[in-house]
Amino acid sequence: MGKGKKIYVMGLFVLLTLGLCTCGQKEETAKDVATNEVGYASAASFEQEQGAAEDVADTGEGMKENGGEVKAPNTSQKLIRYLDYTIETKEFDTFVQELGELVSTVKGYVEQSEVSQNEAQSYAQGKRYASYTLRIPADSLETFKQELQEKGTITRQSERVEDVTLNYVDVESHITALKTEQESLLKMLEQADTIETILAIQNQLTQVRYQLESYESQKRTYDNEINYSTVYVYVQEVERESQNTDTYGGELLEKMSGNFHGILIGLRSFSLWFLGAMPYWILLGLLFLIFWVVYKKVTKKKHKVYDKESKERTKEKQEE
Repeated sequence: MGKGKKIYVMGLFVLLTLGLCTCGQKEETAKDVATNEVGYASAASFEQEQGAAEDVADTGEGMKENGGEVKAPNTSQKLIRYLDYTIETKEFDTFVQELGELVSTVKGYVEQSEVSQNEAQSYAQGKRYASYTLRIPADSLETFKQELQEKGTITRQSERVEDVTLNYVDVESHITALKTEQESLLKMLEQADTIETILAIQNQLTQVRYQLESYESQKRTYDNEINYSTVYVYVQEVERESQNTDTYGGELLEKMSGNFHGILIGLRSFSLWFLGAMPYWILLGLLFLIFWVVYKKVTKKKHKVYDKESKERTKEKQEE
């Protein structure tokens, strides 16, 4: 074989080798690309499904039990109101009765009450007092406030509002997510075929139900506090109700009237104390009388002894 033929054969061999290598690389590359595309698509689908599930759990959206409609989260404002009143009245029994009737009229209820019937209270402060913790429906609160102002003289009032909207929505979201998880666990429990799987699912289901009951109890507490405002009422029986006025003359007359009333109350208190202690005064008088009688007798006896001794000394001097 000539030299030219050898060079031609070697060149052809190199070209065939390079062609086979290139085809192999192209086939492998196409296979890898296909595999990566399939894997990427599967991962993307999984992430989308997981993200959708997490969105449902986080936003509190879910399906109703009796249908496939999506229920939007409750975003209305949730407010808890607390009111505090201090009231003076001259008609204590009448006020207590009318307050009970007013609470029944607005469909509220008395959560706690304390009524003092002690007559030995300070007369400047009044004889009796009562304290109430009332639960009034939120939609009847304004009516209750207006009616209460007409029952007695309000000397102090305060109102506090607590916004629990975010906490309420958070509790609802947890409840929705836990219900969704509970339904999933129940479906898994139906399909479980081993004892270990059944026990594991039941254990998780117990924890979910415990958390669900806790959040539902918290939601019921919120609902009660939101639907029924809390009103604290302290009632003081007085002999003279305070008069609210904005003018200088009115304030001056109120101060003077209050001071005169205080003087009269002081005199009355002193007279009641003095007359009420009459048995002690009688006892002290008897003790003083007994002491005086004994003192007079002892003094008289001493005088007799002294006079007798004086006469004896005088007689002795005369005899000397």
